[in-house]
Amino acid sequence: MYELIFTVCSVVIGASCREANPIQLDEHVGAIGCLIASQIEGAKWVEAHPNFYVARYTCQPAKTYAHT
Repeated sequence: MYELIFTVCSVVIGASCREANPIQLDEHVGAIGCLIASQIEGAKWVEAHPNFYVARYTCQPAKTYAHT
């Protein structure tokens, strides 16, 4: 199982970026599926948060992300 982490930046406050909470993907989704899901989930995230854009995404095994 993988999780998807977006680094998002504000369009209102310049150079203000942060990592969003990880998105848990289904158990059957592998590394390639995570890359494909990044496009879909990124579009959904930006639609729900119009003052931000996704600057970067990371796919990694679930439960390895340490949110700081």
